[in-house]
Amino acid sequence: MSKTVLFVANRGYALTSSRESLIRHFLGANWTVVIATADDAESRHLVSLGAHLEPVHFNRGGLAIGSDIKAYRRLCAICRHRRPTLVQQFHTKPVIAGSIAARRTLGKNVRIVNTITGLGGTFLGSNLQSHIVGRGFKSALSRSDATIFQNADDQAMFLDMNLVPPLTNHLITGSGVDVDRFAVVDRTSHNPVAPVIVMIGRLLKSKGIPEFAEVASRIRKRWPKARFVLAGERDPNHPDSISDEWIQKQPDIEFVGRLSDITPLLSEADLFLFPSYYREGVPRVIMEAAATGLPTVAFDVPGVKEAVRNEQTGYLVADRDLDAMTSKLALLIDDTSLRRDMGRAAREVAATSFDVRTTQARYLTLYRSLGLTI
Repeated sequence: MSKTVLFVANRGYALTSSRESLIRHFLGANWTVVIATADDAESRHLVSLGAHLEPVHFNRGGLAIGSDIKAYRRLCAICRHRRPTLVQQFHTKPVIAGSIAARRTLGKNVRIVNTITGLGGTFLGSNLQSHIVGRGFKSALSRSDATIFQNADDQAMFLDMNLVPPLTNHLITGSGVDVDRFAVVDRTSHNPVAPVIVMIGRLLKSKGIPEFAEVASRIRKRWPKARFVLAGERDPNHPDSISDEWIQKQPDIEFVGRLSDITPLLSEADLFLFPSYYREGVPRVIMEAAATGLPTVAFDVPGVKEAVRNEQTGYLVADRDLDAMTSKLALLIDDTSLRRDMGRAAREVAATSFDVRTTQARYLTLYRSLGLTI
């Protein structure tokens, strides 16, 4: 008899970007795969592989009581209809709503596994929203069979705040990257006086977009032909959103929007700049850049510091220290030999530490430890 796995995420991209191979594994093992997420192009791609889509809308812009209740009720209905054996959830709202919905509707007949992919601004300050989300996490994770953290800082925070049972939490660093998809780029022919510095990230202030523009302004005073290229999706409903008007007024950066394929941009780049202080899990874009042989300059903050080996695959500088960030970026622009050495090291780390197949194997081992045959 076929077993059913339910994957729950904010949107389809979260399931195709680094979890498609896991979904393919379940399909190959004759499981019924159901995805509860947005009805978008990425989700429909997974449907073409054999998955079943149950559309759910998750509001990503903070608490939205009406929308959040609707999503919870929708997940209850999906669980009653699909009767999954395993529920695997990613992102804050799917984790909280999905865990409570699955346990309430299916009782002990389901294994619930959650992945904390990053916290963003969830626990910044001591406001009412942080309190509500904290209580939501505690309620949800106490109902779960396993909680996976992508970095040790998030794991320690949840344990310190008593939000996750000590015996059900696990550390699996990052979500993995398909290193075979990203060929190492020979950048020896690139113009040394016209370096291309790339950033990829959602258009939020905490993702470091203003800092990217400021570093670009400083660097271009010395290297006026330097190009700073920003790729990422707009998120106008998020309270931390960067407006189109602001982007258009920045003279030193080129905004190319959201790219369906980032490999051409990474191939063109000489350096990767990531001034995010958003509470990342482990930024996949840094690992993807590393897979092409790009070194990264970034802030030394949770999640990011797992993806960059300081002075080996790039540089980590103190949070919001733009002087240090500009200095390290200038050093790498000046020294092409150092840049290439760090790029080679970055590729090696991506292949040995962040390959998606290693990550997938650890997930499957965890599922099996819960008594599942997969």
